[in-house]
Amino acid sequence: MLPSGELRAALVAIEPVAVPGPFFRTVAFKYLQATGRIAPHVLSGLPGRERGGRYNSSGSYLTTYLAESPETALSEGIRPFLGSAVTPALTRPLVMLTVRGQLHRVLDLLDPGVQGRVGTNAAELVAPYLLDALKGEAATQRLGKCAYLSERFEAIRGPSAQRPAGHTIAVFSERVGAPSKLEVYDPDGILRDGLPR
Repeated sequence: MLPSGELRAALVAIEPVAVPGPFFRTVAFKYLQATGRIAPHVLSGLPGRERGGRYNSSGSYLTTYLAESPETALSEGIRPFLGSAVTPALTRPLVMLTVRGQLHRVLDLLDPGVQGRVGTNAAELVAPYLLDALKGEAATQRLGKCAYLSERFEAIRGPSAQRPAGHTIAVFSERVGAPSKLEVYDPDGILRDGLPR
């Protein structure tokens, strides 16, 4: 991955792309149980900011992680528990959500040309990042910060670390604006959340 200054310069020359939904997200049941008829944290990015993730450091900017398939969302949501030697019978309850909409300003790291321009590759994008994050900032988090601060991108699309054929999207919740739109799909009207706010 390029250093921060070179990343900022490279991002200026990369054109954002549009990515249509639907998207998918798994959410721990505890985040939904007391919400009543609205789920304010499903797309807010608050849990992502608190914990951090592949493209954002803990305590930084609001980030919501989505997947492009239900299988990838489930793999990304449950894998941390399975990979930590906790038996599958003891995993926390997860709820699968469908998110309708589209994003129009996406940094597409699935494109090998874009990877080359920011000095990365598929292996680095799915490599374990937590140890680097504990020491300061992982390379993917540095890329996420530069993309966020550029204000040119509302999301980053990349490969899934948990499912080889899967794709994830890190959405900068505060950056989503028209014509982009995301909304939790629930025909029963129990869960409601959307972006932009």
